[in-house]
Amino acid sequence: MAEPTTETRRHVFTELWFQLLVAIGIGVGAGTVLGRRAIILGSLGGVVVTILKALATPLVFCAIVDGVARAPISGRMGLRLIGVCLTNTFIAALLAVGLCSAIGPGRHADPEALARLQGPAVAPHAQLDAKQALDALVPESLLKPFVENQVITVVLLALAVGLAVRKVGVADGSSGARIAQLAKDGLAILQVILHWVVRAVPIAIFGVVASVVGASGFELFKALAALVGTVSLGLVLHVAGYYSIRLRLAGRNPFTFWRDSQAALLTALSTGSSMATLPVTLETLDEKLGVGRAASRLAACVGTNFNNDGIMLYEVVAAIFIAQLTGHSLSPHDLVLLCATSAFAAAGIAGIPEAGLITLALVLQAAHLPTALLPVLLSVDWLLGRLRAATNVASDLVVSAVLDASEARAPA
Repeated sequence: MAEPTTETRRHVFTELWFQLLVAIGIGVGAGTVLGRRAIILGSLGGVVVTILKALATPLVFCAIVDGVARAPISGRMGLRLIGVCLTNTFIAALLAVGLCSAIGPGRHADPEALARLQGPAVAPHAQLDAKQALDALVPESLLKPFVENQVITVVLLALAVGLAVRKVGVADGSSGARIAQLAKDGLAILQVILHWVVRAVPIAIFGVVASVVGASGFELFKALAALVGTVSLGLVLHVAGYYSIRLRLAGRNPFTFWRDSQAALLTALSTGSSMATLPVTLETLDEKLGVGRAASRLAACVGTNFNNDGIMLYEVVAAIFIAQLTGHSLSPHDLVLLCATSAFAAAGIAGIPEAGLITLALVLQAAHLPTALLPVLLSVDWLLGRLRAATNVASDLVVSAVLDASEARAPA
């Protein structure tokens, strides 16, 4: 058998998954040797989290403005798209909360052993009444939501700007076109910076793993395994269970549908991005699944900004995981806020690889959960990111089929 070439070996060394494995291995060794002295290395992960939080709100804002301003949405089918997406999101949230309650992934580690890793305790927060909640959504200045990372307010502001741009119009040379192009260019620049940050993740992983192993041994790895299992189970149940039911109600054979969709799903698994998979998704809808162009273009090209059940489910599970790890009790009010923030934060960024890292920082902050342990999730985010992308693409395919079926049944 032929030996691998130098070029092939170099390609493997530059792959993120390989660098993550090496970083984890070196981190385990350093933590074992240094013991509690390795805790200081955890600051490497803290730097990454700080940068991610700084990127978060402008990236979400630009993504939503760009998507809303340019999206060709028709009235009747657009309302159906919104209804289907909201239903899917609600089911994903219920599934995430239910699995976390049943499995308790964050309860597989000793909270006392992790106490010195989470930094200063987060003060308990009072329940918001309706007036306080409304006041929190209405900023005193346009810059305040960005400075304080108020994700729901930023999303609402982005929707308002996007709709205003549509009202003005995006004809060549118009003010609306210039604003839409500015949002598009801003999104492209932020994605480049995000790519740079992601390339630095192995260094952060080394520091975080060394810190965790030095402080608490291998206790946390059991919890991380439970987290991966919970998220994976939730995504499989959502796709193979809930989506299959929706397909059956739309008059589709789920087995045949998933068999014909394998090219798009495997592409999403390999790229970790539903946007990068879009050409394959459209080809699958047109040639394999026979979905009408109106439904496929709306759900896959426009709806991909909102068909982010994978990100939604992951972020709710991850946030509850952090709460369980750190001994924070979440009330029903907290869970509702957590799910709503996850849905808002994920809007518009389903196509951006590793964007879940950014929005999770916002979700934890909104839920008053400590972000100091967020770098711990970096060690498993690469794998879960692929599963999230595949789920988002599955959502694009299913929503397209559901819209196509509803259009066929609708009166002329």
